[in-house]
Amino acid sequence: MKRVLLAAALAVACTSTPAPAPSPAPAKTPVLTPAPPLSSTETAMRDAVSNHYSEAVSLLQRSVDIQSQTLDLKGVKRLADLYANEFRALGFDVSWVPLPDSLHRAGHLVAVHKGTVGPRILLIGHLDTVFEGEGLGWSVTADTIGHGAGSSDMKGGDVAMLLALRALADAGQLKDMSIIAVMTGDEESAGHPLSVARAALLDAARQSDLALAFEGGSRTQVSPGRRGASGWELTVTARQAHSAGIFGRGTGYGASYEGVRILDEWRRRMAGERGLTFNIGVLGGGVHATYDTTGWALAVDGKSNAVPPIFTAKGDLRFLTEQQKDSARARMRAVLETPLEGATPKVEFEDSYPAMPVTPEGMRLVSIFDEASRSLGYPAVTAQDPQSRGAGDISFVAPFIPGIDGLGVMGGGAHSPRETVNLPSLKMQAERAAVMMSRLRTEWQR
Repeated sequence: MKRVLLAAALAVACTSTPAPAPSPAPAKTPVLTPAPPLSSTETAMRDAVSNHYSEAVSLLQRSVDIQSQTLDLKGVKRLADLYANEFRALGFDVSWVPLPDSLHRAGHLVAVHKGTVGPRILLIGHLDTVFEGEGLGWSVTADTIGHGAGSSDMKGGDVAMLLALRALADAGQLKDMSIIAVMTGDEESAGHPLSVARAALLDAARQSDLALAFEGGSRTQVSPGRRGASGWELTVTARQAHSAGIFGRGTGYGASYEGVRILDEWRRRMAGERGLTFNIGVLGGGVHATYDTTGWALAVDGKSNAVPPIFTAKGDLRFLTEQQKDSARARMRAVLETPLEGATPKVEFEDSYPAMPVTPEGMRLVSIFDEASRSLGYPAVTAQDPQSRGAGDISFVAPFIPGIDGLGVMGGGAHSPRETVNLPSLKMQAERAAVMMSRLRTEWQR
């Protein structure tokens, strides 16, 4: 994990501020040609999805009723065991990849199906949720809306993946396909270092030709690209003194004025650039400022008559390309080179999720998924603008293989106690994924 430290008081003055990196325009799907009709095998897969739909809804209910917040290591493993049985029933070899205790994360479920026909496909899901607790278990309203933690993000996507594989198996297509499914246990809050936390996923990518990820989906869009995410932490130290002397040569401006100045200047230099966002998650200044063990709860104390000697803030930076990330960081550093008198700022950056840029191969996968959708009688599918999606596990494999995301279910309220899943979308997404994977057997070379 790369960490970059800068003490502004020791920084070498730069002659110019790097210009913002150009942001790619939203990808466009080519003009549509008539979609081929379903073959008899594809019709069998569509029928298999319908035949197993009620079983899939039951599996989703059992999934949601297993609490699996990222730091609930036992809960994550229980959910992995539930899905492991489903993969084994489909002929997959299943293994559990634990993570070292130092990461405070459960591990990953890896399921492997060996075959020689078509491309080697990597399927990506995750086991963990953001919330858990009383009242967040499964319930259904109007027979079509499921409620519960992780119902759409992304236990619904995991079940859609399994339902699609079941359809492929019933139609005789799965038996000779090469597929690796990886369900990570810490997608919502990845363990560090990432080189360890994502080793299993990267290993699977090196053995694959393309990736399909089952994060939340849409009737009309899939994602050939996703923004990356990076963390930052700003710390300012200054002279503690009586407030009567603030702004004077002997005292200076204190830490808080300098911290606020830096944050506002970062906003001025970066706001409005396509695909780039900069967020302050927590901040504070005073005589003392201490984070708890999570790194996100901050205790601050001070006095009205004391010039604050410490200011701290941290948040995230999201970007379309690695070039855009590097440009933004350079502009952030430049702001620290001319601090207010008496203040010493420094900024620390932490890489998290890399950007997944749109590629021609990714757009080809969008086209194949679109044709599968229209052959099934569903709407045409286009490429979603990468800046409209957050970071995801598929970004880690993007340097190795092409892929698309957004093959999961539709829903609402993700990352909140009000999370829901549109149950009919489970059937639609499983049908579209199954037909797409079947067509990849002949339309994509190993």
